[in-house]
Amino acid sequence: MTKLPLASLFKIILDKKSALRFLFGTIFSLSFSVAVILSTVGLMNGYSKKLKSALSVSNGDLILKARSGFYSEESIKDKLQSDKSIKSSTHLLKIEAFALANGMSKGVLVKGIQPQSFSQVTGLDLKQLKDGIIVGAEFSKQFKLKTGDRLVLAFNSKKAREMGSAVLKEFEIKGVVKHGIFEKDMRFMYLDRQELQQVLDLRGFTVNEGLLKLKPAENLELVQSRLKTTYGNDFIFNTYWSEHQVLLDAVEIERDTISIALQLIVLIAVINVIAFKMYISEIKARDIFMLRALGLSMKSFTKFWYCMLIVIWLVSAGFAFIQVLLLDNFILKLPLFQLPGDIYKLSQLNILLKVDDYLMVFGLSLVWVFIVGFFTIKKIGSKSLLSGLREEFS
Repeated sequence: MTKLPLASLFKIILDKKSALRFLFGTIFSLSFSVAVILSTVGLMNGYSKKLKSALSVSNGDLILKARSGFYSEESIKDKLQSDKSIKSSTHLLKIEAFALANGMSKGVLVKGIQPQSFSQVTGLDLKQLKDGIIVGAEFSKQFKLKTGDRLVLAFNSKKAREMGSAVLKEFEIKGVVKHGIFEKDMRFMYLDRQELQQVLDLRGFTVNEGLLKLKPAENLELVQSRLKTTYGNDFIFNTYWSEHQVLLDAVEIERDTISIALQLIVLIAVINVIAFKMYISEIKARDIFMLRALGLSMKSFTKFWYCMLIVIWLVSAGFAFIQVLLLDNFILKLPLFQLPGDIYKLSQLNILLKVDDYLMVFGLSLVWVFIVGFFTIKKIGSKSLLSGLREEFS
């Protein structure tokens, strides 16, 4: 039996320019279809990851609320500090108000915080917060405000004799903060907690929300479940992304659904692989049967056939990876792809792919390619050497 090196078989089968052009077209179509699926999965992963990351800013890991609304910080502070799972905690006063500046007004959410403990939990550095207020980046932009300007906040009076009236207070803007989510950058404002309590005539230990930062090794969901059991019905513990849980679940479902639907694109690309194999089978049939007549075993030819499929798949996978990198690092950075944050929450798209995503997409494409290879080699092998020579040389 003749044993030709695989490289020699490649030269014989692909010696025509038309065959090479067909091969490159097949590789490009397969790589492009795989890149489309990877980019779609990566964009949705990136959206979820970036949204969660942005939500953690100003929220810590867990959010604590009392079922009764307001609670005393002193009633729970020591118990939280003694919990070995909790690294740090902070308590704040969160109140709705109206902001008035430059002839415009908007409903905002004012957070009375203790800058040092708040920074330890959330990572937001608001040390410049003293005798003033810090506003969000989008609010500052829309209202054309900068550090040093002044705005007026209108709070609903909590006193029974003043019910229905507003408490007006002017503040100097001490800084601008960026959270990464449009609603937060548009609505969130920060005051020193003690000052906000004085404005609202509340006692110094009165708060209505607690933020917890867990130790790195702790599992967030397990700690949340344990705290719910420990504190019973008096307090509610939510993860920092709970306010957008429905959206995150919807993105995950859509990602899986679209990934399956986009396999149709891979199937279209696989049709090109089938066409290439048929082209090779027809155009090079005389060479194939001549080589078999000279002693090339069917086993060696089958090995070559699958090696060619693997080469097509590997090169396609490499091109797909490069296309995804180009999309993420260059194309998505163009101003054309900037999203309106008030609609999409995040203004910038990015691609995030895990090893599992690559294995799923590349693995499925390899399965399709090998299915094609199996049936084409079976078709070639089903024809006897004698009948093949008779057809090709008659």
